[in-house]
Amino acid sequence: MPVHLDDALSTVLGENKVICRHDIWLWHTLATFEKDFDSSPFHGINRDYIARYLEANPDLITELLQKRSLQLVSDRDLTWITDDPRLVLWLTKEALNTTKHLLDPRRLDLAGRDLPIAILDVWPRNISDKRYIIKNLEKKWLQHKARDKKYAWFKDDDQKCSFAFEWLKRNTPLFSSQTAQETYGDLLIFFDDAGYTADREELYIGKIKKAWSQLKYRSNLKGKAQYNFVLSDKAIEALDRLSTQHEISRARTIEILIEIETKKGLYIAEKLKNARLLQND
Repeated sequence: MPVHLDDALSTVLGENKVICRHDIWLWHTLATFEKDFDSSPFHGINRDYIARYLEANPDLITELLQKRSLQLVSDRDLTWITDDPRLVLWLTKEALNTTKHLLDPRRLDLAGRDLPIAILDVWPRNISDKRYIIKNLEKKWLQHKARDKKYAWFKDDDQKCSFAFEWLKRNTPLFSSQTAQETYGDLLIFFDDAGYTADREELYIGKIKKAWSQLKYRSNLKGKAQYNFVLSDKAIEALDRLSTQHEISRARTIEILIEIETKKGLYIAEKLKNARLLQND
């Protein structure tokens, strides 16, 4: 939203409305294309310094205002660009690859959506060209996000995401990441930046899922031991009937029977007593 400000730069430009996007464009256009405009001592945009520079170079004022009107697309064309960190990183890289101009992103003291927008704004192209390219970038972003379904297994479970990062660190020799390496969003950013082929990415995701399943299986085995029993066909048929009737596994059926017998002590003793009586007879 523009604000009204009566300062030296407003006087030089003949404008009393300050629009942040215009200031960004003016500062970095001068820093990029005017060799004697020295922005290095400053951190952020310095309107007073711009004003002094333009007062010393008045012939630039009309030219700059004309360029601004010819190079900055409408805010409506940029509404799809949000402060989503993943979008900002993806679009910054795409904008640099697309524009190939002299703007050095390391000198941009900008955050969020302001960074990729500034890269596109300062690019010396007319509005129609930029609008076409920005529309294509929006379409490309939507197509990129449409492929996120391959990451659905990780969504809404940050434990899986943390596990994935640990697996990648251990098993990929060229692993490197500047992200926090904790959340689903971090994982999406990592894969965006990793540059893996589709086949390799699918391979890694499959191995991560398998390793996770093995981890959970081992965790579920804690406090349990495996035994092999030989049962009669009659006992197996009875066990299967009980398991099917109650929709539980064979192992769980046996556990329940043992728990009940341990608490009640009704059946084994009676069965053995009857067996002994039969033998005595």
